[in-house]
Amino acid sequence: MGVLVQGHQMFTISSLIEEFSANPRLLAAYPWVAKAPKVDDLRLGMLQLSAAENRKVDAKKKELRPYVDMAVNNYRKRNIAISRLSNADLTLLATAVVLGAVIATDERALQLIVQDLMGDPDEYPVGVVCSLDVLAMFERANMLTKEQRTTTVDTWLRLGERLPMTWRADYLRNFNEEYG
Repeated sequence: MGVLVQGHQMFTISSLIEEFSANPRLLAAYPWVAKAPKVDDLRLGMLQLSAAENRKVDAKKKELRPYVDMAVNNYRKRNIAISRLSNADLTLLATAVVLGAVIATDERALQLIVQDLMGDPDEYPVGVVCSLDVLAMFERANMLTKEQRTTTVDTWLRLGERLPMTWRADYLRNFNEEYG
């Protein structure tokens, strides 16, 4: 976290770390994330906002919540099962909108809502990438080898990670080869 990769500064936000730390299922599945040195790396790579930026994020959250909830309901009516955005996810979305940033997530609800918001880039200057896009960025920047990439994806699959439904197409798009 906090590293510059292909013109993108990689950060996390405190509410996501707090959400993770309060979730027994995530702590059981990823115990190393809550321990040094990983938790220290996350905290060092945490985005620091000014008081004015925090006020803008809070205002944007209030503006976005009704739209986000309506979007989730509309997807559900079309039999696209997505969950309501958590407060931490809404904070991430509002922060990205305020800063004109890109969100890295494999969470389907957040991906779909960001894609909807991107329909008006003047009002919502936010983008979204998935974990495989991030791996590709690291590989193109020579910060990750092909072997490390394949080992990472193998590990994700072996541990039952919830990769995007489109992960095989994302893999092909990013690495010009099929997985496996």
